[in-house]
Amino acid sequence: MADSVSLLPLLLGQAVFTTVAALLVLYLLFARGRTASEGREIAVYETLALANRTLPYLRQGLSQRTAMKTAEVIYEALRPAAVAIVGTRILAHVGAAGDHHETGQEPLTRLARDVLRSGRPGVARTPAAIGCARDACPLTSAVAAPLTLRRQVVGCLQIYFGEGQPLTAGKIKMVRAMAQLMSRQMELAELDRQTERLAKAELAALQAQISPHFVYNTLNTIAAFVRTEPETARQLLSDFADFLRRTFRPKGEFTPFAQELEYVHQYLTFEKARFGDRLDVVYRVDPEILGTVVPVLVLQPLVENAVRHGISRKMGPGRVTIAAEDRGNECRISVDDDGAGMADDLVGQVLHQPRPHAFGVGLVNVNERLRSVYGPEYGLEIASRPGEGTRVSFSVPKYKAGVEV
Repeated sequence: MADSVSLLPLLLGQAVFTTVAALLVLYLLFARGRTASEGREIAVYETLALANRTLPYLRQGLSQRTAMKTAEVIYEALRPAAVAIVGTRILAHVGAAGDHHETGQEPLTRLARDVLRSGRPGVARTPAAIGCARDACPLTSAVAAPLTLRRQVVGCLQIYFGEGQPLTAGKIKMVRAMAQLMSRQMELAELDRQTERLAKAELAALQAQISPHFVYNTLNTIAAFVRTEPETARQLLSDFADFLRRTFRPKGEFTPFAQELEYVHQYLTFEKARFGDRLDVVYRVDPEILGTVVPVLVLQPLVENAVRHGISRKMGPGRVTIAAEDRGNECRISVDDDGAGMADDLVGQVLHQPRPHAFGVGLVNVNERLRSVYGPEYGLEIASRPGEGTRVSFSVPKYKAGVEV
């Protein structure tokens, strides 16, 4: 009995110890899991934040200047031994070993050459694996990942580490993720440039295009006035010559809305002379937006479609209303006609399946340029009813970076 009593404190002590130990293990497991989870979240956040800081440079394309800026940002954030970005030659090298990893020369490391050739990430845990041509290079380990554009390897991101900087699995994953994000940024930059080139090409084509029907009809109208109203014919001929000079004059990409409105007014002068009392034009323009900069030739194609495909196909007189409304940070611009109108199925095709010489050809050009300049939410909106007319409208910000005369 005495032995049993003497063993009781020992057994209780062991039970308490076991319970405490179990609780401690559970706590450590929980804390470790939480720390690992938080670590992953922090790593993801830091990677995205770092990618966001490089965005302004890589969206300009991969060059020696943008590569150097990008490498400097990564180096300041991660503080490895060195950061390098290479293409066919070294575009940037920031940190240790800069005395022989000089910009402009061919890649010195076998690691970089292997990644550029294979298009696969590489890891070097020893100086020999890095394969630097300089024997006394202080770089002891490295991770390299390809930079791609349209599925072609155009460069390589390299993060080097020195003594006392262990190469962990987390660092390897981060470098690969950074290279992927950088590649996406360069692809977006290329897409931006292609969209801009396309928009400029479409604008040039639109500027060079004058509807043959418009020229023919205007000259016929002037000829009809020669005998009955020679003074009117002379004025129209002079105005038409000025209109043609203005049409073919080299233009920038943007113009104040007041000038766009003036060009449309001049165009409508000839249409009103042709249609006479059959065409009425109404302007409802808030003066506050006359100075707003808009893409050039953004309004005239809308008005031309309203006259050509709306009013001209209507029996009796018709009206075209040009409205520009001040809505705080934006302008709402619309062209209405009470002409022939369209069925719903045709409205849906106007901006997606335009037919040559049919309603919508000029509108597609305007729609694409608006979306290219301001974003996909700023395209044209079309509403129409057969026999009642058509409204084409759009909004533009009053101020937009890069939109200037």
